Amino acid sequence: MSKKLTEARVATAIEILNTLICEEGLLTGEQRQPMVITVATLGALGERIRQAGKNKAARKAEKAASGEKKPREPDPVFPRSGTSWTEEDEEIIRTLIHDLPDEEIDHHIRWLSDRLGRTPFAIAMRIVSEGRRDEEWPHTFRPMTQAIREEVNAKRPADLPLTGPDDSAERARHLADV
Repeated sequence: MSKKLTEARVATAIEILNTLICEEGLLTGEQRQPMVITVATLGALGERIRQAGKNKAARKAEKAASGEKKPREPDPVFPRSGTSWTEEDEEIIRTLIHDLPDEEIDHHIRWLSDRLGRTPFAIAMRIVSEGRRDEEWPHTFRPMTQAIREEVNAKRPADLPLTGPDDSAERARHLADV
């Protein structure tokens, strides 16, 4: 289990180490020296974290000042990508994975992706949210997403556009033919 290193946590660690270093009779000079070096290192790390936070806040303010949010482009391969999950979508996943052992779930990700119009990674993340797998597991499906996109693009006719205002019906017909 990992915890995020924050400015407050670094400050707390420095405070605890300083208390130990300054306590008379607790440590020898030989024991104090590495702790002093550690405090100095933590101080530099704390400054770096503070600067990173400051830079992040500046980027966020700059983005807010521009005021214009880039519209989400439709994904022709995964048309429901980026949309809210419906109870029906979640029930399909729950029903399918309910009786499956964890090691068998992998074999159903592609089918669920095609059925729900979402990326394999998104399907895997939803399965993780159901408590069935660990948080690292979904990342193994990122390459599958790219492979599906490449497969669909290689099979699509040259006159079928990759995107359009409402090409989901055309995409469905094309995928049915493939």
